[in-house]
Amino acid sequence: SIEEPLDITARGGEKIQLRGAVSDPDGDVVSVKWWQFKAGTYAGDVTIINPTSLTTEIVVPADISPAQTIHVILEATDNDSLPLTRYQRVIITADDK
Repeated sequence: SIEEPLDITARGGEKIQLRGAVSDPDGDVVSVKWWQFKAGTYAGDVTIINPTSLTTEIVVPADISPAQTIHVILEATDNDSLPLTRYQRVIITADDK
């Protein structure tokens, strides 16, 4: 799960820190990956620092317009012989203030 609110407001050029938390009831190792889901209204690419760590930073692009959105997914997969994957999304909305 993502530990921050799932709806964040930010300005262009701002860095947002995101933290995830994972657990597996069987005790399997869980790998994580943060990635941009191109469902938002911002069409460009977003820089994700440390995309395979539970703690990451998202750099909001400087050219984002107010009210545009960026969707970022935390994907967690266990290493079982039949791996299970869970997803959670955070939506970043650009603000000019």
